Formats: sequence, structure tokens, C-alpha cells
Amino acid sequence: MALPRGDEYNQAIQSPRISFSDSTLQLCQVETTPLGLPKPYSGGFTTTYKLLNSHSSWAVRCFTREISDLQKRYQSIGNFLSVNNCNFLVEANYLQNGIRVNGKFHPIIKMRWLDGDPLSNYLAKTYNQKSTVDKLILEFLNLVTQLENFGIAHGDLQHGNIIVKNNKLFLIDYDGMYFPDLATLKVNELGHPNFQHPKRTSNDYNKSIDRFSSIVIYTALKALSVAPSLWKKYDNGDNILFKGQDYANPLNSQLFKDLAGYSELSRLANNLIAISTWDFNRVPTLKDFIANTYQAPVRIVPTTVTVRSAYTVIDGSQKGRLLEYIGQKVEVVGRISAHRNGYTKYGNPYVFLNFGIFPHQTFTIVIWSEAISELQSNGINPANLVGKYVSITGVLSSYEDSYGTIRPQIEIDISSQIQTLSGQSDVDLKLSNKRIISPANTNTFNQNTYTKTTNKEADVFNDLYKNRTVSLPKQTTTVPKYTPPITPKPQTTYSSSSSYKPSSYSSSKSSNSGCTVQIIFGVIGGIIGAAAAEHFGGFIFGAIIGIVVGSVIKGIFD
Repeated sequence: MALPRGDEYNQAIQSPRISFSDSTLQLCQVETTPLGLPKPYSGGFTTTYKLLNSHSSWAVRCFTREISDLQKRYQSIGNFLSVNNCNFLVEANYLQNGIRVNGKFHPIIKMRWLDGDPLSNYLAKTYNQKSTVDKLILEFLNLVTQLENFGIAHGDLQHGNIIVKNNKLFLIDYDGMYFPDLATLKVNELGHPNFQHPKRTSNDYNKSIDRFSSIVIYTALKALSVAPSLWKKYDNGDNILFKGQDYANPLNSQLFKDLAGYSELSRLANNLIAISTWDFNRVPTLKDFIANTYQAPVRIVPTTVTVRSAYTVIDGSQKGRLLEYIGQKVEVVGRISAHRNGYTKYGNPYVFLNFGIFPHQTFTIVIWSEAISELQSNGINPANLVGKYVSITGVLSSYEDSYGTIRPQIEIDISSQIQTLSGQSDVDLKLSNKRIISPANTNTFNQNTYTKTTNKEADVFNDLYKNRTVSLPKQTTTVPKYTPPITPKPQTTYSSSSSYKPSSYSSSKSSNSGCTVQIIFGVIGGIIGAAAAEHFGGFIFGAIIGIVVGSVIKGIFD
């Protein structure tokens, strides 16, 4: 059975009483964006939503890609937690008939929501607080030690899957975890490339698969403790200092050169360079890595020319392709052509950055007031991004205007989601990098599958897009409506990059589709004329007469 798309989950999640089979989730409401629409999170192969009731919060993970042996994997997690005192994992329940979408039930994962910060977000606020970072290092060492002692592995140890709550670390996203009783299964993910060994393959699935990523995270935390200025220089919102290219070609890595300049870090940097060149199964434990000194080779042949992207990379001008990935975390690249800004009824500013000129924009970056403040604190004025080539990483969502046109967009939460590129050459390079595991299901986007309705929560776009309203999915049951949180003031400004040329649009019908009759009559007339006159001039004359006759006959029947 094909899995639903992200937009279809968005429709179903708004009616919890009829969409969920779980009685607790039926009494919850979904967390919403400032537009009043469900707020999707993305992790691994899922679209995740936060469901709340009066006393609890739940994470509901809806799958956008088939994962082999999913029920068996989560049964193993349940068995492990039932007999082990493990304080860094959260109870996760697999519900086979979890959510009903378009009349059919699909599996979900239900787990307690952790109100903490992903490790990268936490570091963005504390990287220059040495005592905090040092405590985090001790917590991380304890976490890794427990994983080793239990003989289990997470499989994708990285900044987004480690949550910091009350100075404690927790792991989320268990789809690729290794447990001894799962040893006969196949790996279903290779992990985030900014945290993985360049020689890791799909054949590597055992208790040691977290070792390299744990070494990377430890080295990065130690570097921030010694030299917090490295954060501003190397953070890109999707890493902790290191990038995959650093391990693939370490001798050309500027970060490794910087680390070598600190006496407290040079040995760790040298060790990491060394093990980056080893076979994956030789990577030591974190404890051994810290205690020993490894000899890095003098000359290293890069293992790869380019490193795979952590997410699907999509050209921002390809609207149709963007719409196939609604609800998934992707990287969108391209050129910002224009911006629109305004104020909510509460006086809070917002900015929309468009790829393409309204009304032919193909993609929109949505920046609410909190994100505007963070951008400005990092010296970025959103309006100054017009005309620049950028990369945006985030969860794709959409809205529908009053004419039924679906508009893809990404909401910005933190400034590092936007990275400025040097030009079209950078865009082309990113588009040439491919993920190793293909994303999502193979469903193609069909705009006719959307149900267009209007709702007060869509009012924020009424002024900005000339009453082309955002539509929410049609409600099929009586549930309390969200109070519309935003109504824009009529005052907006608009600017664009003058050198941008909108894409041309053409009819789907071929311009030659009406010529068949004339061509047939022309050929017949030419043959008759040539036979009568017995020379080529007769063919030409006959063909002309045939075309005229064919046009007349076509006109009669049309």
C-alpha cells in the first residue's frame, strides 16, 4: 500500500477524533503555525507532529517512506526498555492502524514529546559558555558509554537526534537503531553525512556503527570548549563544526588546520584525520580514541569527490518537484527574486522571500518575527537577500490560493537554515550531489487531489497575494476550530531583482495538433497533381489545392 504524502497527513491530522485509532490521541489537538496550519517536523523518513491535550504532549511520527521490518524494530525497542534502566531513550509505541488517511489506516509511532532543544540549537545559545559546554561533554561521554555497555547503537547519531532537556541528553528517531536481536536485519539508513565515516556502507550494521559519529561530536564539543569562536566560523545549521567533506579530504580541510593550531586540540584533530582514512570496521571506541594517539598519513587520496547531501536537494524553480516532497525536510537552492513584507494585527513583522516574481513565484521562504530578529542579530537583513543565490534547509509545506494553485514554502526558525551561495555554479554543484537512500514514496503530486476550502486562518495571505487565500483541508467532522491568530494589515511593500526573467508558460496542447487533416489532403492532392501533370510542378500545385480543401473540411467539422 502506498504511503500518504505530507499534505495528506496534514489534512488528516486536523481531525484527530476521526483520524486516530488511539483514544488518547483522539482527544488531542495538533500544534499549529502562525497561520493556524499543522506544524510539521521532519526526522528520518517521517513527518512528525506535536499533539497536545490538557496534561500531556505526544510526538506522532507519520511515515513518508517504507521502512522494512518497522514493527519488529519497535517491538525490539519495547523489549529492551522493559528490562533495562535506560534513561536516554523515550518509550515509543508502534501503532499498526495508527492514522486514517483517505479512508485507509497507516502505521504511526507514538512517543512522549521531549520539550528540549536539539543539540545544535542548544549549542547555538551556549557555545561561548565554557562551563555549560564542559558539562555537556561529560553528559555525552556518559551517553556513549551506556550505548557501548548495552551493546546497542542508534545508527544516526547527530545534532538533530540528540535532545538537551534540563542539561540531560536524550535520543530520538529510533528507525535505524541496532539491537542484538535485530542483527539479521538490513540497515535502512546510513546516517547524516556530516557525522558519518566516508567508508560506511549499507553492509555496516552492528553495535559499533555509532563510534565514528560519537568521536566527531566529542571532538567538536571539545573544540568549542577551547575555542568557541569556531562556532561562528563553521556552523551551517546542519552540523557541529564538521562537514562530510572534512573527513573525505582531511588534508584540505580548513577546520582541521585551525584545530591543529590549539595545543589542547591538535592530538584529537590528528586522531580524527587518521581514523577517517581507515576502514569503517577499524574505528575505535570513543574511550580508546581519547586515550591513544594515532598516526595520520602524510598523503591522503580523497575517498570521494563530493559528499552526499543529508537531504534531497531541489531546484527552487522546479515547483512540481517541490510539491512532491511536502512534509519532508529538504534543501532548496536557487535565486531569491523578490520580497514582500507586512505586519500581523499584533504589530509583528513578517517577510516572504520569493523565487520568481509574483504571481509566478515557484517557492517562498516564510520568515516570522522571531526568525527576523534572529537573522538581524546575525547581521542579516532579509530584504538584502533579494538577488542572491541561497540554500534553504527545512520542512516543505504548502498553501493553496483561491484559484487552486498550490504554493510550496519553507518556514525559517533559525538563521542558519539560510546559507548564501556564491552563484549558479554552487547551485549546480549542490544539485549534482545525491542522497544514497532515495526519499519518500513514489507518489507523484496531483494538484487535483487537494480539497480547496477557505478559512479565517488563511487571512494572512489575503492582502499579500490579492485575496488568493490559503486553504485548509476540508473538515469532515465537527471539531473545534482554531482561533485565527493572524490578520495582516493592508500595508505591504514589494521589491524585486530587476534582472530576473519569469519563466514562460505554455499550453499542454501541441501547436501541431490541428494540422493533421491539412497534411493528409495536401499529400493526396500532390500525388493526384503529379500523376495528372506528369512532373513535379503538378505535385506542388496539387498539394496546395489539397491543403486548402483540407482546411475547409476541418473548419466544417470543427
